[in-house]
Amino acid sequence: MSFSVKAAEAPAKKKVAAKAEAKVDAPSAKAQAVAKTLTPLQKTKLLDLLNKGDDKALQSLPGIGEARAKSIVKARPIADPVDLVKVDGIGDATLAEIVAHAKAGFPVEKKNAAEHKVVTKKKTGTADKKAAKE
Repeated sequence: MSFSVKAAEAPAKKKVAAKAEAKVDAPSAKAQAVAKTLTPLQKTKLLDLLNKGDDKALQSLPGIGEARAKSIVKARPIADPVDLVKVDGIGDATLAEIVAHAKAGFPVEKKNAAEHKVVTKKKTGTADKKAAKE
């Protein structure tokens, strides 16, 4: 009798695994809608970065750190930006941030806020000195 119980459990496990795989393979409607907002040029640049970029380039994307960059490298080739949600640790929100970053032209942000403040102060100080001389 214990044989029939084990036999009944085996198909149930397969169904659970199949459902989990189906979830990973089908990006949400939200993710698909966000990815469709990219222009063809933005999409091409993003895919180039995702498929050819090194860890440093990948980490320049919002929400991508060392671990996620490695996961992206393992997931290559990435055929469409929406496929990023298939990468471990990347969901709809992170995809939306990456798409917004691509739409903004991949801006480079200074990570050190103190460094930015020093540059700003120097520029302001120079302008003040010029104004005082006049």
